[in-house]
Amino acid sequence: MVGKKVSLDKIAILAILSFLAIALITFFKSALELEDAEQAYYSQWLRWGYDDQPPLYTWLQYGFNNIFGVGKLAFSSLRGALFAGTLLLLYKFSGLRIKDANKSKLAVLALVFIPVYIDFTFRRLSHTSLLCFSVIASYYCIQVLIARKSITNYLLLGLFVGMGMMSKYNYAFFLVTFALVVLWDKELRAIVFNPKILVSVFVSALIVAPHIYWLLGPGEFQTFLASSVEEKIGTEEAKSGFTLLPIIVYLKGLFALMFPIIAICSIGYLSKKLSFNRLKINWFVKMFFAQLLVLGLFFLIFQSKKVETRWLLPLFIPFVVLLLEKVNIRNSKKVVTLGYWLFVLVIGIQTIRTPIERVLNIPSSVHFGFGPVANKLSKNYGAYQWVLPNVTYAGNVRLLYPDRIILSVDDYSLTGSELQEEKSVEITIGPSVVKQASPVDSLIGFGKEKENLYFYIN
Repeated sequence: MVGKKVSLDKIAILAILSFLAIALITFFKSALELEDAEQAYYSQWLRWGYDDQPPLYTWLQYGFNNIFGVGKLAFSSLRGALFAGTLLLLYKFSGLRIKDANKSKLAVLALVFIPVYIDFTFRRLSHTSLLCFSVIASYYCIQVLIARKSITNYLLLGLFVGMGMMSKYNYAFFLVTFALVVLWDKELRAIVFNPKILVSVFVSALIVAPHIYWLLGPGEFQTFLASSVEEKIGTEEAKSGFTLLPIIVYLKGLFALMFPIIAICSIGYLSKKLSFNRLKINWFVKMFFAQLLVLGLFFLIFQSKKVETRWLLPLFIPFVVLLLEKVNIRNSKKVVTLGYWLFVLVIGIQTIRTPIERVLNIPSSVHFGFGPVANKLSKNYGAYQWVLPNVTYAGNVRLLYPDRIILSVDDYSLTGSELQEEKSVEITIGPSVVKQASPVDSLIGFGKEKENLYFYIN
C-alpha cells in the first residue's frame, strides 16, 4: 500500500508540473499557436458545431474564458488540465489492470517516448488532447463495468461516450472497434446485453443529438465536413485504380508513433533487462487488434494518401498499458526512478524551448505578434467590423481586443445572428481578385512568411 501511494504521488507531481509548464510556455510566445488561435476565435460564441470539429472543446474554452478572461492563461490552462488529467486517468486505468505499482506507473512514464504526445499535445493540440482523455476514460469505464455493472458505472460510460463523440469525430473508430469486439468477447457482451446499458445509450444520445441535428440538418454542414476529411487524408479521384499504398502509409504512421518505445523495448530485450510474457487473449488484446484492423480498412477503402500520427495517438494511447502488462522488467523500481526524472527533464526542455528559439533566432510563427495588424485596425478602422483572412489572424487579433467581435473569412459556420449590420474592413493576404475596389491600406511583409496584407472597405 505504501508503494502504491508513492507511485500515485509521483504521477500527481508530474501532472502538476506539466500543467504549470504548459501554462508558462504560453507567456514566452508573442502569438498564439494555431489551435489556441482557433479557440480564441470560435469561443466568441456558443454553437452546436464549429466548422469541421464537434463543439465540446470550444464549450470548455468558453467556460475557461469566463473564469480567466480572454488571454493566454485561459487557453493554456485548458490544454494543461487535459494533459494532466490524461496522465492521472491513464495511471488509474493501468492500476486496475496491472497489480504491480511500479509497472502501472511505467505505463504513464512511457508516454515520454511517444513524440507526438510529449511534443505536439504538450505544446498545442486541443481537440486531440480532449479525445485522448475521452478514449482513456472510455476504457476505464469498460474495465470497471466488467467488475461491477452498476447504474453509476453505466452512467459514466454514457457520459464519456457522449464526451468522446463531442470531442472529435475520430472517436467513432473506437465505437466501431468496440462493436466488433462485442461480437467476439463474452465479457463485453455481458456489458452490452445488460438492460442497464440503456442508461448509457440515453445519456450519450442526449449529449450528442443536438450536434447531430446541427450537422445533418438544413444547414448541410456535413457537406463541408466530408470535403474537409477528404482534404485532410489526401483523398483523390482514383485515376490509377485501387492500390495498397494506403496500408503502407498507415503502417508508416504507426511506426512513427511507436518507434522510440519499440527501440527501448528492443534494447531492453537484447540486454536481458526485459522479457515478454505469453500473450493471453482477453478483451483488451482483442480491442488492440480490432483497432488496428478498423483503421487500416478505413484508410484502405478511402485510399488515403496521408496519415498523421496525431490522428492515431488517441486511439492507441491506452495500449501503452497493454504493453506494460506483457513485459517483465528487471529492477523496475530503478527504471521508474529513471523514467520519472527523464519525464521531468523533458518537461523542463519543453518549457525553455521557446525562449531558446527566440535567443537563437530560430524561425517560428509564435515569435511574430499580431500587434501591427491589430494596431492598424484600431487606429484607422475602429468604427468598422473587422474581418480577418483566417481564424489564425482572427484569434490572435481577438486576444489583443477581447471585447470586440472579430470575424474570419474561412468560418463557414458563421450565422446571420453573429454578423454585424455595419460597414466592415476586410483584410486579404495578397491583392483580392474578387474585390472591385482598390485596397485602402496595406501591411507589407508581415510575420514569419512575410505576407502582404491588403485592407478593403465593404
